[in-house]
Amino acid sequence: MKHIHRAACAVGAVLLLAGCSSTPTAGVAGLAGGSGSIKIQAGTGEIPVLQEVAEDFTADTGVEVEFVQREVNAQTLSNFISQSPTGQAPDILVSPHDNLGQLAANGVVVPVELGERAEDFTENARAAVVYNGVSYGVPFAIENVALLRNNELTTAEPATFDELRAEGHRIMEERGIEYPFTVSQSPETGDPYHLYALQTSFGAEVFERTEEGEYTSNLTMGGEEGHRFARYLAELGWTADLRTSMTPDIAKESFLNGQSAFHLGGPWELADIEAAGMDVSVLPVPPAGNEEARPFVGVQAFFVNANAQNPVAAQDFAANYLTRPETQSALYESTGRPPASTVAVDRMEGDPLRSAYAQIAETGLPMPAIPEMGAVWSFWGTTENAIVDGRGDPVELWDRMIDNIEGQIS
Repeated sequence: MKHIHRAACAVGAVLLLAGCSSTPTAGVAGLAGGSGSIKIQAGTGEIPVLQEVAEDFTADTGVEVEFVQREVNAQTLSNFISQSPTGQAPDILVSPHDNLGQLAANGVVVPVELGERAEDFTENARAAVVYNGVSYGVPFAIENVALLRNNELTTAEPATFDELRAEGHRIMEERGIEYPFTVSQSPETGDPYHLYALQTSFGAEVFERTEEGEYTSNLTMGGEEGHRFARYLAELGWTADLRTSMTPDIAKESFLNGQSAFHLGGPWELADIEAAGMDVSVLPVPPAGNEEARPFVGVQAFFVNANAQNPVAAQDFAANYLTRPETQSALYESTGRPPASTVAVDRMEGDPLRSAYAQIAETGLPMPAIPEMGAVWSFWGTTENAIVDGRGDPVELWDRMIDNIEGQIS
């Protein structure tokens, strides 16, 4: 009952704050009946900005803000879930949005009403923090795979992935480079994330989506669409254009060293590319099938603990301070991650590479945050590796994967 009561109070706080999302709430500490402080768990890139925002928040409300510098991983997420009901977890957590299903299913996060500021965020960013029709969290950064092109080797803009391969092979013959393109893979587990844009171009999205864009638990990457993608993977493996031995380090270093004209990678690789002084462009991934290539989009967001010690203050900070355009812009400048705020994107002068990633993200698909996604990754990646390595008929391997995943979900 304690858990339900606190969650209900926090939801009530959302409704209270939604009506005043443009102005700070005064006297928060007294309303919360808490200790007069909130605690935020965030990474090294976010904390410097949050500390500055906290100064304004404390000046306005009298509520102090404490920080726990800790990145979210499987262990820290498990700790948050187990510690939330006992009151030991932070009031606000920074996490990738694909953890939302697990957090919401365990009842440890509450809705955050963005109010009129919701329109400041990209459609994918807003969709990413929705679970079962309810909006949780404040998005602030996005990431997705795009096509990086070494402009010193080529200025071609391939319309299809086969055109990209042909251009890559032409440069291999003329310039003696080693690969037509590079993309991160894993010899042990595969890497469906990096290849998802190619898969969607065959119409083989991983899960069904409703008219509102929410994912259901119905697996949809089987059937003829999945078979066509599986056959294409087999072709990429047979020609050695795609290699399961291409680890993330090998893929990145090969591109940095000029051994590949094209690289499928994310904005997290830009710092190394810029440090190397490379002249690159960021382009959409060209489709291998007949449909648009739509990469996964990941969203970093702030989530409010359902058992926060100071729930009204936590909601106030999230809804009224983290949503501010100046906060969103400062987080982009501090973390180097393309922002989820359209206002912040518009302010990205002098950063064409991250601006391009942000624009491409608008055509992508939020990574599913539903718990069923946990049953997909292992079968998916190992099957793709088996197909690329030629360890069986691609259609039979793909169908077996579908059966295995559905067996786990049902």
